[in-house]
Amino acid sequence: MPFIKNSTLLSVSTLLSVIIVAGCATTQNTTNSGVNAQDTNISVEQEDPLISQQLAAVEAFLTQHQVDEANIILNSLSVQQLTTQQKTRYVLAKAEAALIVGDGQEALRWINGENVYLFDGLPLEQQIDIGLKRAEAYEYSGNPLAAARERIFMAPVLDGDQQAFNHEQIWFDLQLVPEEQLRALAEQESSPDLTGWIELALISQSQNDDLYQLLTSVERWQKQHRSHPASEQLPGSLQMLRQIAAAQPTHIGVLLPLSGTLANLGNAIRNGLITSWYQAQANNQETPKLSFYDTAVTEDIQNLYKQAITNGAETIIGPLVKTKVQRLAQIESLPVPVLALNYVDAQTGKQNNFYQFGIGPEDEAVQVANDIWQQGVRSVMVVAPDSAWGIRVSDAFIRHWQLKGGRIASKALFSRPDQYLGTIKTALNINDSEQRHNTLQRLLDDKLEFEFRRRQDIDTVFMLAFPAQARQLKPILNYQRAIDLPVVATSSLYSGMSDPDRDKDLEGVRFVEMPWRLSPSALRSQATQSFPDSMNNYASLVALGVDAFKIYPRLAQMSVFNDVRIQGVTGAMTMNNLGQIERELDWAIVENGLVRRRPLQSTEY
Repeated sequence: MPFIKNSTLLSVSTLLSVIIVAGCATTQNTTNSGVNAQDTNISVEQEDPLISQQLAAVEAFLTQHQVDEANIILNSLSVQQLTTQQKTRYVLAKAEAALIVGDGQEALRWINGENVYLFDGLPLEQQIDIGLKRAEAYEYSGNPLAAARERIFMAPVLDGDQQAFNHEQIWFDLQLVPEEQLRALAEQESSPDLTGWIELALISQSQNDDLYQLLTSVERWQKQHRSHPASEQLPGSLQMLRQIAAAQPTHIGVLLPLSGTLANLGNAIRNGLITSWYQAQANNQETPKLSFYDTAVTEDIQNLYKQAITNGAETIIGPLVKTKVQRLAQIESLPVPVLALNYVDAQTGKQNNFYQFGIGPEDEAVQVANDIWQQGVRSVMVVAPDSAWGIRVSDAFIRHWQLKGGRIASKALFSRPDQYLGTIKTALNINDSEQRHNTLQRLLDDKLEFEFRRRQDIDTVFMLAFPAQARQLKPILNYQRAIDLPVVATSSLYSGMSDPDRDKDLEGVRFVEMPWRLSPSALRSQATQSFPDSMNNYASLVALGVDAFKIYPRLAQMSVFNDVRIQGVTGAMTMNNLGQIERELDWAIVENGLVRRRPLQSTEY
């Protein structure tokens, strides 16, 4: 049990006394002269005051977010011995405990399904609380559309701060619903409120490439839906559109290594920026002047920043090299915004006018952890290279997974191909199974029929590997009785080129990937035609440049509102409270050797 501070509502001694009382009460109920305790509860709804005291203790612990202590008491109670009112409190406490630790699926298990009947006839205040809990559970379980529906349904009975928060949360949830799903919903008959919200969300998602067109479309929507709740009170991020549209920079300075050892990387990003700039011009959008500065010719990045401002730059994109990003971040007051293309190592808070954007593999590992957790996965086997890169990225997954409360069942760190089989067998406990067979066979001095077994406490395999490695590792997993285990991975597993003959060995593997590499587009075709060398060797960095151009107009808005979600070629982009751009990549699956874009489904786990 975690240490309980003196300031908490209940002391350790109080908790122990409640548990002891719970044990005594349970003993009395189960030895009632042969009378069935459950039958007694059905016929006489008489509350045991001791159980009510225990439930009150649980509710007090949950108010303090002491989930472990609350669960100790809850697990000591027999649900069959509770009255209807006590069972209602028990179920809501279980749901609240799950929500505190972010387990949406567990919360839904308690407040949906067979327990719904308990909430009939409850006072309106409790009904509202349950509805908002249900919406929160949907959000934690990765079902933003269901959450938005629940919140829209609840909106008419809310007021004050609760109403304001719910209003903004509806908008936040709808930003997470894929555009294709929104379009399908828009064609179905629905309530006027839901339809209006969906239409507004579609405008936000489909027109975020052109700030001025987005502003015009939102204003047109308002005129067409004057009585809609979102028209009367636009979400805050949309209210800010007019302000940021009036303050757009007309001149951008770009700080990149355009010569020296990193020239190929810098030029790939430059080519992405130029590709986006030409596309914006072709679409009759207002475009800024771009001025490029070679960071390879000087170590004084602060002076280069000041030089760009002197030459008229109103926003800076770059630098790329981490050491130079960190030097630029040391300027206490940045006069013009900076969108750095890398991350500083340590940061205690958001720095005014300083934003960071990168495409590190650690971010992908964290997304995989978040997404499979939402699908109900709790125990994972990690397969990764025994290299500096492999350990760094797999550790990012492990740290985040354990922080969420997940379990690492085993790790398989591989190096040479001739070690793959032994590494996998050890991680699956196949070696132990074989050793037991050999021992028995030696003791009995007879040949025994044998079918080895792998360990059974693994929900999913997280594989960190490059294509050639993954094409060997997945068949080994299959052969070692793990063919039924789902395998998830980062984009390192995919070469970016269709290769059905070889990728059939990756059948069923799910991985995250940039939209840039999964879906053909006119922008990607233009980049390939104009800059073939960059696209052949540094396509991801070209994509980084494309998205840097896409988000620079919205930096001020993204820094204020966490519901601003921009669909880019590197993923769906939001900003965290440190001023860092976070990306959510698409999910894909290998089917018949072909890579197909497909969201995660809980039924697959």
